[in-house]
Amino acid sequence: MTKRLPPSNVLYAICFATVLLTGVLAVMAQSGRRVQKSGAAPVPIPTPEATPTPTMSSEKPKPAFTFVVGLDRYSDFSRISLNAYSGVLRSCADRLDDSPSVVAEISTNDMSRGDAIRKAKAEKEAHIVWLHLRSNNFNDQGGTRSDSVYVEYSVFAPITGKQVTSGNTYPEAYRNKGIRLPTSSINGDYYLNQAARGAAERILDHFHLRVPHTLP
Repeated sequence: MTKRLPPSNVLYAICFATVLLTGVLAVMAQSGRRVQKSGAAPVPIPTPEATPTPTMSSEKPKPAFTFVVGLDRYSDFSRISLNAYSGVLRSCADRLDDSPSVVAEISTNDMSRGDAIRKAKAEKEAHIVWLHLRSNNFNDQGGTRSDSVYVEYSVFAPITGKQVTSGNTYPEAYRNKGIRLPTSSINGDYYLNQAARGAAERILDHFHLRVPHTLP
């Protein structure tokens, strides 16, 4: 005679079989699944940086030298025309300013040697060019003739006021070249003006600011 299991045991056996079957099916499903490999991340392509377009500066380059040109008008030759003095001052400054590395300014005030030194000490960058007309004829005590004088020049350094160069230029050097022009005009005395330009040439040479010579 066959022995029957109690109802509770039958239910337990059925649940156990169901759980076991579910686990077997899950294992089989996992073993048959293929693992998909993830695609490689795209490598970023570097983009070239835009090269900035150079812009042209509207500012002019700073000059290498600045000269302030002054002249002693009244120490010796008060009877020489003001046009002659102005011509000497302007001619020297214009010749200095011909150099692309130079800016030349004119001092409109009368300037003694002491004034020039004091002004140089007060400057931070500009050199002071001091011009002076001296007699070239001991018999011409009054200094009434422009052909009897020559141009004396001195250059004083900024801050220290030290004299860095000096010299004399003579109108006769240009008269001896055979040039014959009116000696007096609204622009001053031609030969004195040439001597003033000659002083500027020597100053430029001292500072190695080589420019073509334009004197005759």
